[in-house]
Amino acid sequence: MGIQKYVFFSIHNCEKHPEVPLMEIKYCTEKFLKETGLNHITIRLCGFMQGLIGQYAVPILEEKSVWGTDAPTRIAYMDTQDIARLTFIALRKENINGKLLTFAGPRAWTTQEVITLCERLAGQDANVTTVPVSVLRITRQLTRLFEWTNDVADRLAFSEVLTSDTVFSVPMTETYNLLGADPKDIVTLEKYLQDYFANILKKLKDLKAQSKQTDIFF
Repeated sequence: MGIQKYVFFSIHNCEKHPEVPLMEIKYCTEKFLKETGLNHITIRLCGFMQGLIGQYAVPILEEKSVWGTDAPTRIAYMDTQDIARLTFIALRKENINGKLLTFAGPRAWTTQEVITLCERLAGQDANVTTVPVSVLRITRQLTRLFEWTNDVADRLAFSEVLTSDTVFSVPMTETYNLLGADPKDIVTLEKYLQDYFANILKKLKDLKAQSKQTDIFF
């Protein structure tokens, strides 16, 4: 096919959780790429900041329920634009061929810490519905009993990861040095969410003002 270099995005700690189908597939693919001898780079990721918008930011603004867990798992979220930029840098460096890199954000966050940050930036409290991880595990066991609920069981397999007290983060100093990247250029979660809420709240304020200007009274 004329592939010059193959970039595979995997998941941090995937080798530690073979009970999670997606993580098992990722790890198996990592090993397969090594065996093929294909010119490649494997990049493990911890979490995307963009995913937090629909999961927490939007429901809080719309005063809808926010679903969380009591798990202590921490995730170092990263902006997808930073991930893309670091990936392009890695592609241009021949000394990184065949290497396994892990990209992580500046800080690892728990679910409750993310919700608290969104509450502060939105200026309103969240309607949090906390689901104990033990409930997720029991639900997964029940859904595995039926073939038609296997997909649900696979998704709930991540509850095993939540109960493992895993920290999805790694020190990035060596990676930044290898890529020649400046860690100061990496967006923090605070900055990312601050920009999002500032833009959204400004738009909502402008829309409210426009609505008042166009009101017609008889």
